[in-house]
Amino acid sequence: MVRMERDRDFLRTRENFFFCVVGYAHPPGRVLAYLKYVPSSAGRWGKRGKFHRILSRYDAAAVADTFKFLRKYPKYLYYSDVYGIVFSAVPGSEIESRYYPEVKVAKLLEEKRVDPLQEKALSLISLLSRESGVPLRRFGVTGSILIDIHNPSFSDVDLTVYGRRYAVRVKEAILSLRGRDVKTFTGRAAEEWVRKKEGVFQLSKKQARKILERKWNIGFYRGTRFSIHPVRIDEEIDEKYGDRVFRKVGMCTIKATISSSKDAIFLPCKYEVEDVTILEGDCPGEIKEVVSYEGLFCDIAGEGERVRVHGKLEKVKGRGEEYYRVVVGSQEANARDYIHLEDAT
Repeated sequence: MVRMERDRDFLRTRENFFFCVVGYAHPPGRVLAYLKYVPSSAGRWGKRGKFHRILSRYDAAAVADTFKFLRKYPKYLYYSDVYGIVFSAVPGSEIESRYYPEVKVAKLLEEKRVDPLQEKALSLISLLSRESGVPLRRFGVTGSILIDIHNPSFSDVDLTVYGRRYAVRVKEAILSLRGRDVKTFTGRAAEEWVRKKEGVFQLSKKQARKILERKWNIGFYRGTRFSIHPVRIDEEIDEKYGDRVFRKVGMCTIKATISSSKDAIFLPCKYEVEDVTILEGDCPGEIKEVVSYEGLFCDIAGEGERVRVHGKLEKVKGRGEEYYRVVVGSQEANARDYIHLEDAT
């Protein structure tokens, strides 16, 4: 089975590098993806072979750090004339295997024996399916379980759910299960999460705690940490690579009101904004949206809420229109950009 690459798919290259796919619009002959695992005799992941997780954190600055390693393999670094940046992109000719999260779940459901972590992932999927009414075929499992290098003693369970309406139903199910089958971050785990986030993203403790309260897609199930990642289905992917061109104008800070958050559930997440006030920087036109490539800021603000945003100002041109957007999670910001909720400053 070969389909169009989607966010959270994995690719294995000839060198046994594992890349995680980013987004849905890819250059001809390449797939935009970040490097996550590489072979290593001292690695903690893997069964038949050992792998090291080269991605130290899940943020744009850590992704950019992987480029240092990839300079020894320049075929994986690509200048995008659409985005105006260098990013890791796997040439189609270098792909040895493609891994699809929904296919992995289907295979695990057919297995007679699974290991404890695989069983826990299937159990969580079954629970969410029953509670939400979302069919099992709409779920996937990504990360180390997808590529069979997980370690049941410490690996997390990372799930995908396909389609906006199904993702919303799973979100509702998770919220209803909190305190019962699904546990939130509390006590020491919550404080550790807050400490790590405030140290990277210019968040106050209050800001970080508020975001954690709204992070419906992370928690603990039967003692194991899990995450859930909504992914667009084909009919929700309405843009091809090159339909629009993005160019940096500078860095800026704004205050704005969220006018639509329907696409904030995905990564990259998008908030449409109005009533924009520019606090720092200059913009020669209308700022219509805030886009985040940092998963931390996905689905944390709703319609009518005020936010303060610091990020890269980009001019967007294509599809018969021209406007501006603020990007959070850019290489230029080096993890110093943010989306702050105005009522939690």
